[in-house]
Amino acid sequence: MLLTVKYAPKKLADLLGNSDRIEHIRQWMLHWLSGKKRKPLLIYGPPGTGKTTVAYALKAEYDLDLVEMNASELRNRARVDRVLGASASAGSLFGRAKLILIDDADVLAGRTDSGGGNAIKNFLAESPCPAIVTATDIWDKSFSGIRSECEIVDFKRINRLSVRKLLEHVAKAESLEVSGETIDAISQKAEGDLRAALNDLQALGPTARVHERDIFEMVRGIFKAETYAAAREAISGEIDYDLIKLWVDENIPAEYETSQDIAAAYDSLSKADIFDGRIRKTNWQLLKYSIDLATAGVALAKAKPYHKFTKYNFPGYLKSMSRTMERRAILKSIGTKIGARVHGNRRDALDYLPLLKEFGKKHAQDLMEFYDFSEDELAFILETSVSRVRK
Repeated sequence: MLLTVKYAPKKLADLLGNSDRIEHIRQWMLHWLSGKKRKPLLIYGPPGTGKTTVAYALKAEYDLDLVEMNASELRNRARVDRVLGASASAGSLFGRAKLILIDDADVLAGRTDSGGGNAIKNFLAESPCPAIVTATDIWDKSFSGIRSECEIVDFKRINRLSVRKLLEHVAKAESLEVSGETIDAISQKAEGDLRAALNDLQALGPTARVHERDIFEMVRGIFKAETYAAAREAISGEIDYDLIKLWVDENIPAEYETSQDIAAAYDSLSKADIFDGRIRKTNWQLLKYSIDLATAGVALAKAKPYHKFTKYNFPGYLKSMSRTMERRAILKSIGTKIGARVHGNRRDALDYLPLLKEFGKKHAQDLMEFYDFSEDELAFILETSVSRVRK
């Protein structure tokens, strides 16, 4: 399970930072619940500061029915009227109050749509139930209609000390062996993005996790098993099953030598993936078949036992995912900083990168100071190393 999901706040008091804004949101919700209508909330701010999480915390704390829709799915008037209008007017099955969440509404700004933005504006003006709109950047001219219908709440970046404390708590709860220096580095790189910090902590992978039995022993137990019972015994206890599958997938060619054994092992693993695809959110009874195929199925795929020593490799997918997450995080930060200067959407602001790269070749320090880029961000833009940026 993703740490961002497992440690998501269960009530408003659990959210980090922006305490005065959180209290404003609480009072706003209490007004609605007491029958006093208020304008919708427009919560904006940097990624990972809790904008969307607020809606889920309200849902849990006040037992609300949450109707969530991403603005990118509401690009035409007919769909807005059909989805939001029907959702707001329909009665709740258990008589609960409703809360409407329109997430990432700034994706509409500056882009062609078929009346979706104006239809959302009209819905917000007449909504019979509380509604929350979230965005990273709300100052695009084309966003003014939505903006005018809302109470605006700005979320600030979470301070580094709060991020660090949460990471320390999660690392302890998850039995992760992570040094203070590593947690400091993650906290600093996150720049107030709590989601990015938790993702980076999780991306450290199994090398940071203390298992009752080491991950290598589990993988070795699967590959060396000669019976169904031995293969299942290898992963007894509390495990991260998806993680085990990645290790098995990575190391089948390292353990098995013949093409027949390798093909049979991957065939069993691929069938496990088919079951995983059918499990989704409800058919959890199929999980036992997936586990059997990925462990005993792979173990019994070999024609005869391999008694050699095998050095098992860290899954390449996890390394790639870590690099991808870092790239997404730095692009988000750069886009937000450029967008604040050019008064544009953070995604559209990234179109300026080629221009800034050329300018930065001769005026790196000016570029860094004007946009408040970090050394890592400037190095990313210039496609060079931090050491060269410092020269």
